[in-house]
Amino acid sequence: MHGIRKIFAIGSIVVCFAVLVYAQGDSKEGETIFSSKCTACHTIGGGKLIGPDLSGVTEKREEAWLKRQIKEPDKLLAEGDPIANGLLKEFGVPMAPLGLNDAEVENVIAFLKGSGEGGETQVQTSSYFLPTLLISFLIIILFTIIGLKSGRKNSSVTI
Repeated sequence: MHGIRKIFAIGSIVVCFAVLVYAQGDSKEGETIFSSKCTACHTIGGGKLIGPDLSGVTEKREEAWLKRQIKEPDKLLAEGDPIANGLLKEFGVPMAPLGLNDAEVENVIAFLKGSGEGGETQVQTSSYFLPTLLISFLIIILFTIIGLKSGRKNSSVTI
């Protein structure tokens, strides 16, 4: 019985890890959103436009701040956020709210994290494969449990 508990514990850890990976966003979707909503004002490694160059922004800023700046930049300014106010002072134009939901913001951040020098994006495994990966792990765990239970039966072969 202890073996089954270990298998469930390992399976739980795998599922939790997979959920955390999935929750980090899909960089390919983020790239699409960035291309359609952000490139009018921002570049990645191409220098300043209307807004700042976002090369390395995920290392310069905390993720929680980035999420708020992307989702609700107007609220950050209204709250007197020093970083947002500094950007407004430097560029003279406030960032417009883009109307993105939480998942879209996560995807944009995943894209920004994967962006290298000169705007080249590192290849990342798409989160579209996550359901298949999870189902595969669960099937492996199920067959392992079945095998362990059936392996305990005593059988003898006489010749």
